Amino acid sequence: MWQIPIHPANEASRLQALTACDIMDTPREAAFDRLTWLAQSFYDADVAFMGFIDDAYQWMKSVTSSAIGNSITRNRSVCQVMVATGEPLVVGDLRTDPRFAGHPVAPQLPLRFYAGVPLRVPPDLVIGSLCIMRRREGLEPDFDVAPLEALAAIAVDELELRRLNRELTRLNRVDALTGLANRRAFDEELVRAGLRCQRTGETLSVMLMDIDHFKSLNDSSGHSAGDDALRRIGAALGTTALRQEDTMARYGGEEFAAILVGSGTTGARLVADRVRAAVSEASILHPLTGVLTLSIGIATRSADGLHPSGAGLDELALRMLVNEADTALYAAKRGGRNTVVSHGGPAE
Repeated sequence: MWQIPIHPANEASRLQALTACDIMDTPREAAFDRLTWLAQSFYDADVAFMGFIDDAYQWMKSVTSSAIGNSITRNRSVCQVMVATGEPLVVGDLRTDPRFAGHPVAPQLPLRFYAGVPLRVPPDLVIGSLCIMRRREGLEPDFDVAPLEALAAIAVDELELRRLNRELTRLNRVDALTGLANRRAFDEELVRAGLRCQRTGETLSVMLMDIDHFKSLNDSSGHSAGDDALRRIGAALGTTALRQEDTMARYGGEEFAAILVGSGTTGARLVADRVRAAVSEASILHPLTGVLTLSIGIATRSADGLHPSGAGLDELALRMLVNEADTALYAAKRGGRNTVVSHGGPAE
């Protein structure tokens, strides 16, 4: 009889290792697609997939058929058994195997045979799985998971290679003056945030910030004073408490931006208040206005608004979200500066 597996004793370390891989909600990559293709071909399967399992979801990095969705909640996943046990899982028939009697998904699938192996990273932490499934039921007497385990080991090697490559390119995604993410990183993380919200159903907010009267600071005190102000603003924004999935970036010139996953207008305004407080506490002097302040514009989209067609992430919707935040920012400027405006809402 099906029972949701208990989380492993190393669950906290496992989630940390998964986060360090920086793999969730990333676009498809040929290196992983090749591995699932090989798995499907070698085992004459109807589908092969590679998924990663966080605290609440299993998300598919690569899948060879639309018979398997892009994500499933963890408590409805078959693969979670391998996270709990650390061992391969082979099921001749998901409909009749007593271990899955009462499972909310498995008995209803048209795919009946299942074989999966853990994706294991040091030190012995299972972060996901590589699996095959067939429509026909039955387990061959000589069925061998060893080739599937070899492909899973290659996938783990690929994860490590990705990590090293990300470290090599990290400086290309960081603004040298402020230490925040740069515009390139912002654009990439916005797409990734949209994919996450599509998976989880969360709301996405974008916040654009502009230093008030920055040109007059440069004109009266020189560009070195302007650079110092940007550095100090960056330091202040860097101390603003954001969640791991959020991004704070230098958008360009004297503009900054934040990507806030799972935050609606109210949550984004709370972040805006923290940002304004951090900048105020920095007490960055301005020769004309006393201290530097920020004007802030906010725009928000529901998960449905990010993929209105239902077929996938609409990158045009992301661009419109940024444009709406920009419109709100200019409304804050026109409204006297040192204010927060939500798209379609009043200044505060």
